[in-house]
Amino acid sequence: MTMRAASSQQPPTARRGIALVTVLYFILIGSLASAGVFMMIRGMLRNTSSTTKGAQLVAAAEEALYSALANWDSTLRMRQAVGSAMTLPVSTAGNEQSSVSIARLSTWLFAIVADARNPGDGASRRVSLLVRLPSVVPSGGAALLSAADVTLGPNVRVLTDSSCGDIGVGAIALAPGAALSIDAAMPADAQPTVLRDSSTADSAAYLRIGGRWWTDLVLSADIRLSSGAHVTPMPTASDGLCASSDSNWGDPTSSSALCAARVPVIYANGDLTVDGGVGQGVLLVAGHLTIAGPFTFSGQIVARGGIEDLADNITISGAIHAWRARDDSVIARTMSSSVELTHQTTLRFSRCDAWHGMASWLQPRRVREHAWSELF
Repeated sequence: MTMRAASSQQPPTARRGIALVTVLYFILIGSLASAGVFMMIRGMLRNTSSTTKGAQLVAAAEEALYSALANWDSTLRMRQAVGSAMTLPVSTAGNEQSSVSIARLSTWLFAIVADARNPGDGASRRVSLLVRLPSVVPSGGAALLSAADVTLGPNVRVLTDSSCGDIGVGAIALAPGAALSIDAAMPADAQPTVLRDSSTADSAAYLRIGGRWWTDLVLSADIRLSSGAHVTPMPTASDGLCASSDSNWGDPTSSSALCAARVPVIYANGDLTVDGGVGQGVLLVAGHLTIAGPFTFSGQIVARGGIEDLADNITISGAIHAWRARDDSVIARTMSSSVELTHQTTLRFSRCDAWHGMASWLQPRRVREHAWSELF
């Protein structure tokens, strides 16, 4: 009996099964590849979106930071305590909210930190900048710096503001040739300490203020008064805003006062009589300064033709400089160039208030290199 050899070919049903498995395999591989590509594209889009959103937040933070720098409030900054931070109002632009804080790290160094946040997803970015003010120190380190003779009555008090870090400085600094006369009725514990140094006889100590010369300040003065003027400065408002008038010298009584930010440079072209009032800033008197009424002033006063008080309740916080050469040589010199304070007057030396008087021209500059070294 003859046996027929088994066929080497598979049945059609088996071939169709293999083909189906192969097709399904390739479909699965293709699906996985497509899913991988989709996930990769999705991840790239997510990263792109995150990068774009991050760039937008960084841009918003930088805009807030440089806006704070452009709108630098020198008056407020000079009154800010070292080691403290102040937060500016939050601003909103589009989907980003920005906040800025300014920390005073040292006398001259400040850190501006700006945060931008998206309230929707909580994403945020932060940028910071170190800035510093010009290192300008009021010369003399005393409540009264005088190249002329000084006479003090029994009710005069010369103090130092320790809260500003001014400890151990002389209350009065006199040129070597200037005489000092103190009324015998002044209590011994109230008598001011006195420093004598040849530098106090240098005209630059009186005519260079906050790094700027007398003539430059005169040209850029905010208020100009004629020789022989009588003024009673008081804060004034117009339509709810601090008025810019020659009789408005700002308000040092409160940092929240309407005219607290008005810190003018006042120039009197000759003798000046202050009949009382309130003011702040830098007062430049080319002639003789007479204070004839209760007067509160914060900042720096420079008088080239002497100073005298004719009333009680006078308080000056900052620094007073009395030079002995008038600027108005054409005008008859009818008054002495000496300093005569014989009524109830308080002179308080405060670098903070003296700097506050110069704040209008002390603008910050960016610290570009080795910012960390500025802390020491």
